[in-house]
Amino acid sequence: MNFLNSLNPEQRAAVTTPIGPVLVRAGAGSGKTRVLTLRIAYLIEHGGVAPANILSLTFTNKAAKEVRERVRSLLGSRTRGLTSGTFHAICATLLRAEIAGRISNYTGDFTIYAADEQLQLAAEALDAATERPPMLLEPNEVLRRISRAKSRLLDPKLMARFATDPVERFVAGCYRRYQRALERANALDFDDLIRLAHQLLIDHPDVLAQYQQRWRHLLVDEYQDTDPGQHALIELLSRPGADRPRSLFVVGDGMQSIYGFRNADHSIIARFNQDFPMAQVIELATNYRSRQSILDAAYAVIRHSKAVPPMALHAAATALSNERCLLIVDAKDGRDEAEQIARSINELARKGRRFREFALLYRTRHMSRPLETALRHARIPYKVRGSVSFYDRAVVRDAMAYLRAVANPADNLSLTRIANVPARGLGAQSLATLAAFAAQNGLPLSEALFRPEALASLTVKAADGARRLASLLARWRRFADGTMSPDNLLADVLEQSGYMASLTQRLEPDDLPDARAHLQELMAAAGEHSGLSSFLQEVALMTSADEKEDERDQVQLLTIHAAKGLEWPVVFVTGLEEGTLPHERSLVTPDGVEEERRLCYVALTRAGERLYLSWAAGRNRGQTLKPSRFLDEIVAYGRERSGR
Repeated sequence: MNFLNSLNPEQRAAVTTPIGPVLVRAGAGSGKTRVLTLRIAYLIEHGGVAPANILSLTFTNKAAKEVRERVRSLLGSRTRGLTSGTFHAICATLLRAEIAGRISNYTGDFTIYAADEQLQLAAEALDAATERPPMLLEPNEVLRRISRAKSRLLDPKLMARFATDPVERFVAGCYRRYQRALERANALDFDDLIRLAHQLLIDHPDVLAQYQQRWRHLLVDEYQDTDPGQHALIELLSRPGADRPRSLFVVGDGMQSIYGFRNADHSIIARFNQDFPMAQVIELATNYRSRQSILDAAYAVIRHSKAVPPMALHAAATALSNERCLLIVDAKDGRDEAEQIARSINELARKGRRFREFALLYRTRHMSRPLETALRHARIPYKVRGSVSFYDRAVVRDAMAYLRAVANPADNLSLTRIANVPARGLGAQSLATLAAFAAQNGLPLSEALFRPEALASLTVKAADGARRLASLLARWRRFADGTMSPDNLLADVLEQSGYMASLTQRLEPDDLPDARAHLQELMAAAGEHSGLSSFLQEVALMTSADEKEDERDQVQLLTIHAAKGLEWPVVFVTGLEEGTLPHERSLVTPDGVEEERRLCYVALTRAGERLYLSWAAGRNRGQTLKPSRFLDEIVAYGRERSGR
């Protein structure tokens, strides 16, 4: 129990609080991950809880891994059996074990469709509508509305029933067609992982009882980011029984709820006491990251929040300093702003700062352009984070599509992607012919490759290509069902399909080494798994936060949303103008401005030692901008505290 000695009184109270529903309001930089992991260690060490009875839920694989590693460093092998993972990964594992025979015609080898594949199905569902849409709708808007319905656990019928306007009723029809397409492909989207897991547990009380008995203690990180479906799942799994109290321990900060566009509901954490009567609420208000003047600036913004209760943070003694650490940069335009920032970085670098200690944050991606230009001219190395993910690169997507077509014979989208890559005579017309045969006979596209009557309608070249692809798929499925490891299977796929050899003809010479390196890295990642299914699932649920850190000495450029959970000694928050931060789209509703306020709070609290706040009088020709209300609030609060 020596680990308790390193905690401050509020952290110790959180870690050792009696079992029950517990909310830890953990301010930025207050050590919330530490408290969560020590709570797990405390339950095992002091409470006599078996690790197998603990479920820790997070929002990124990186966070889940960190929880496991921290607990293991404290207790060693005594943590064996602990379950720590993201909501989506835990639900995917549950569904693979339980979905067959219980929901529609799904089997446990379902595919998890990525964002672009979901968008393709949404576009097809929109195109297939027989009625005119009541307004101009793009596929991404249809998909956004379907996602919102799923996050509220609504199926197409319920969405139609609760629709309040013609647009929602129209989208409900698109949702019905979209969902049928997913079911035919034995595929799920991200929202289905939560929705269908909840549906399965509700419809099958015996399965629910099994998992409630297994996971008797639930711990949830970043609780402010939960959506209604995730909240319902937490409530369901943590329900008390005759032989167990409700053991629910959640950590979060309503002031950092910034993912409303992903269906997160900030009101969930605010009503914790109502949803879980007799709940204990503990506040962590000591910040170990930032200097007090930075925390004061953040409080100056968040204290005006009407949606979440603000909490003033206090810098730990070790973080105190008399050095001036908050500076405001007034700029004529975006170019002037960027050049001033570049000069400040070089000045601090000459005093000993490393470039990796700097972060430049902005509201929207396009704002990086003038910043990049200024950094290049100043010869400052930089990296734009959140641009092209490793798993979004074309060669990686191709390789993964091959593996998904092997694992799931019903995955038509993956098969369509690789059917003619490399070229084997199966062009768009040939695939359309095979798809029509498959649809008429109620078959997946891959099955049509094996049917002589389907190939009879193709050209000789296309039929020969289809037979060769069918033979390869049969070969790889035998390997996948046997003892071949995922990395060796991938190597065989890339070699036997001719994909690796075709890169020489398909890519420019300068791009070839990178493409080969990416595929080698993918094989290395596959080699970390014992089975194809677990590898495919991990990649499908990978988030940008799970990408490997770049250790090079570079200034980091990223959006404020992407910066959540990260920290740097020196942070520049750019674009503090009305219409930029807060964004012009947010100004039409109070809720929109409230979320922008929380977004600004998150940006400010990323800084440890120095914080620069910049605004420009204009960003486009002829434009006149005003300083952000948030900047005005920071200045006013500073005057208020100084008595001026």
